[in-house]
Amino acid sequence: MKNNLLIAIAALTVFSACNNKEKPTTSLDTGRLFIRECLDGDFKSAETLLYKDSENVQLFNSFKEYYSRMPEDKKHQYTKASYQINKYSDLNDSTTIINYSNDYMNKPMEIKIIRKNNDWTVDFKYTYSGNLPID
Repeated sequence: MKNNLLIAIAALTVFSACNNKEKPTTSLDTGRLFIRECLDGDFKSAETLLYKDSENVQLFNSFKEYYSRMPEDKKHQYTKASYQINKYSDLNDSTTIINYSNDYMNKPMEIKIIRKNNDWTVDFKYTYSGNLPID
């Protein structure tokens, strides 16, 4: 009985450790993770990095809808695309701009990473304002 309890606790610990991604602790790590998750179409994970204000949530939802209407072959191209950080700029201790491009689009884009309550998050409205298509 005691053995079964230990096995159950160990299995639960392993299971929860696999499902709990640690939040990035730097602006660069936050930006890199957000870029990769968006390229992969993993919007559930990407959304955890989003700064939660009404405009960001609305724009991110619009982007997810745009992505969902893309042909599967185009989504596949984004998934297998690699990206490169062209420029990393700390504007101050709580704001970073990352200029990057992926090898599918080859178009420089920028994301803004902000720190609120000691968490680094993506201010998506900055990205959306000039970088992404609006349908």
